[in-house]
Order: sequence, then C-alpha cells, then structure tokens
Amino acid sequence: MKKILVIVAFLIIVAINFNSSDIIIPNEAIRFRIIANSNSIEDQLIKNNLEKELESYLFELTKSSKDAIGVKESLIKEIDNINSFVDNYLSTNNISEHYEISIGNNFFPTKKYKGITYESGYYDSIVVTLGHGQGLNWWCVIYPPLCLIDEDEYTNVEYTSLVEELLNNYNL
Repeated sequence: MKKILVIVAFLIIVAINFNSSDIIIPNEAIRFRIIANSNSIEDQLIKNNLEKELESYLFELTKSSKDAIGVKESLIKEIDNINSFVDNYLSTNNISEHYEISIGNNFFPTKKYKGITYESGYYDSIVVTLGHGQGLNWWCVIYPPLCLIDEDEYTNVEYTSLVEELLNNYNL
C-alpha cells in the first residue's frame, strides 16, 4: 500500500511541476481559428458546431500534404470548396450569418491549454470570422494535426507528451 501511495504522490508532484514551456507550436505550423459573431449562447453554439464539421473537412483536404507549405497550398487551392462547405453548413442549419475566410498570416490571442501557453501573435492559418467577429474564438493546429486530439481525453502530462510526440513525428 505504501508503494502505491508513493507512486501516486510522485505522479502528482510530476504533474504539478511538469515544465511544458519547452513544448511550443513550431513556426512551421498551420493554425485554424473560428471567431463567433458574439458571445450569445446561439452564436457560440454556431461556432462550436461549425468547428466540429469544418475541422474534419479541413483535415480531409490537407491530410495528404507532407509539410506546412503543402497544407497552406491545399487550403489556398481549395478556398472555393471551403467557402461552399461553410455556405452549405450554414444554409442547411438555417443560419443566415455572413462570414469571412482568411488564409495567410492572421492574429491569434494567447491561449493556455493543458498547462501549455501558446503566445499571441500572427501565424500562418485559416481563420473563419462569423458575422461581426465579436465573440469568443476557438483555435487549434491543423498542421501538425493537433486539432485531432480529443480535448477531454488526456491529463496535462499526457497531453503535453502527446503534443511533443506529434511534433517529433513531423520533424518540427
């Protein structure tokens, strides 16, 4: 029983003291951001539901790309199809929201997630702004495909290790 308590205590100490500052999203990454029209429950729900649909679609469009340049080229080449996808999603759900899609160097706010702080700045990305873009945003990384990590499935240490493993796998 003492061994179990020692192991649990050790794991708690490691989790609390784990320094994740060495794990950053590399400059070569391509981010994906959706900004809601407002912070109303309805606008946030639209943003969240669109995120789930569009994330899968973008992954399918870019999964054969070998690097960040290929992902960005795929996004630019497929912009009309991405617009059609968003149009179709909004009209199918009876949402009459205007939107803009920007592919390029876009601003991202600071995000702290699972013990990792992602600094604000301008990053290569695809950004979908719904309506006036005055609401909370959601963002992740589509290259390497960090968006695909289930947000609630991992502890801070497991998440950090998985991010580090993915970055190593993509040689970033």
